Amino acid sequence: MELVGRSLDDIAQELATLRCEKSALEGETARLNALMPELQTLRKENVDFRGALKFFVRQTQFVPGIDRSPSELPAEVVSVVFDELALITPSYEYNPDVHLGPHSPFMDHVRFQKGLTLLCKRWWEPATQALYKRVVIRHMGQISALARTLSATDAGYDFSSLVKDIALHECAILKPFSDVVLEDLRLILRRCTTLQSFSMVPHFNYSSGVWQWLGSALDVSWMAPGSLRSFLCEGSATRLLHLELPLATDSPSAIVELHHILSQATRLLSLRLPPLYLQNMEDEPPIALSTLPVLSMSGLNELQFSTRCCYFTDWATSYLQLPSLTSLTLLDHDGHIPIPFLVAHGGRLTYLHCYPPGNNPDRWQISSFDYGLRELAGVTPMIEHLIVCTRLVSKVLHELNYAKQPLLHLRHLDVWLHSTRLTRQRVIELSFNRYDATTARANREKFPALDENVRFLSYHGHSDLPKICHPSALCTDDETRALRIRDVCVVQTSWCVRANEDFAELHEKSNSATAASDEEEDPDFVPEDDEEDRTSWISEDASDSGSETGSADNGGEDSYEAVSEGLDVQLQSGLYTTLPLWAFNERWALEAVDSRP
Repeated sequence: MELVGRSLDDIAQELATLRCEKSALEGETARLNALMPELQTLRKENVDFRGALKFFVRQTQFVPGIDRSPSELPAEVVSVVFDELALITPSYEYNPDVHLGPHSPFMDHVRFQKGLTLLCKRWWEPATQALYKRVVIRHMGQISALARTLSATDAGYDFSSLVKDIALHECAILKPFSDVVLEDLRLILRRCTTLQSFSMVPHFNYSSGVWQWLGSALDVSWMAPGSLRSFLCEGSATRLLHLELPLATDSPSAIVELHHILSQATRLLSLRLPPLYLQNMEDEPPIALSTLPVLSMSGLNELQFSTRCCYFTDWATSYLQLPSLTSLTLLDHDGHIPIPFLVAHGGRLTYLHCYPPGNNPDRWQISSFDYGLRELAGVTPMIEHLIVCTRLVSKVLHELNYAKQPLLHLRHLDVWLHSTRLTRQRVIELSFNRYDATTARANREKFPALDENVRFLSYHGHSDLPKICHPSALCTDDETRALRIRDVCVVQTSWCVRANEDFAELHEKSNSATAASDEEEDPDFVPEDDEEDRTSWISEDASDSGSETGSADNGGEDSYEAVSEGLDVQLQSGLYTTLPLWAFNERWALEAVDSRP
């Protein structure tokens, strides 16, 4: 019955195909039959060989050895594995704050990296390369210890060539040791000839003015623009690709020194200038920034700065040339987009982020009318990703609609909010419905590529959050992505990015349980610890001699806990009652630097 509906030509063609397949099968069968006698012969020889081998073993009592050692991976493969291991743990995942203690996720990660160097000799070199690739300095004792490690001549290994990234995270330098520590920092930057990234996050007590209190040992002079220039312009600036420096908000001299630094950093790809609010600084003499020559930074494609630094905004608008700028983040955004700056440098801008100053919604939930969004299309025609702070998405849409020119390339709109009590339907659909209903002339011709790609950002903890959680990371609208940002589990969906508080609480409980069961702390020096141990990974003799000669840290993280407990007792007994407890974080490292002449 199957052949009734088919034509004779189709049936004839199928019969021919079947005959060909039959002939091929008959040929294969013939070849297999020809191999059968040889196969039977080999089977018989195998049986005879096994019998002869057993007889030989019984007669001679000789048992041949079997090599059971596992095959070793080539060095190139091991190096790639450790490089990938470093890539899957980016710097934004962990919070390196010292006050989190020795059992923070950051310190656990450092101990894991250090443990990899101790597994075997073959793994030592690639693991050491991954360990020293990014150095985070959290207190001044580490600077001197790292300087001695990099300048050691008996180590037999050049550790300085491994350092690609140096980060000074809330590192407080005390006056009695500032000269020694800063000289060691200059030595580090001179020796790290392959350094590509340098960042500095100032200690919070610098901005709070604690350094001016009576008896404070904090040295603020090392953060002066001239000091930063002195140790950055000694050869290291010419190699940098990424630079992050605090910029004083009310200091024209800081712009002059920054100009000298940037004039040497000709290879920079990204520049971050977080605002530094120094209280009660001495009045500076007037400086004519117009006398500075025009500076061209042809390779810079990412810039972060605060418009509160008015001197920098004016200078960068008139005396900087940024032909490759594609990404701009306005830190501590006050509600006004610097249109003159965008007129000068926004022609190729594809990413504009107005980053709010804090978690207080009363401070940064500003009306979208203050932004100058109507002028945005005229100065940044290539914008693709826009992040703003507002209470209503519909207001942003209205402002874009009233603009004279359309944003033809705008594909993603993110809005910083403080609340997460909104569903996808209320966030997306109602916002656009309100926009369509409130204005008769409302249409979406001014942003044709946007569709309904709007998100709420409710986790405020990293200025690169919209990039880390980029909308393109999700393949479908129903997909959910979870990742760690500064020790917080952040959940990304198609309509919001928010912190998962339940996961964060569970993680804290897990860390406390781990800390209770972990009775030993490894004090050996790595880029995140202070004790000098530059040769313990190479020979035991060098490790023993190093421990006898002394170290740069008498206690490391445990010293911090001990001093904190002592301060609690002093506060309870009435001592230092005029100072807050957080002002004493500078004191625990007093014993951490050896005072060499």
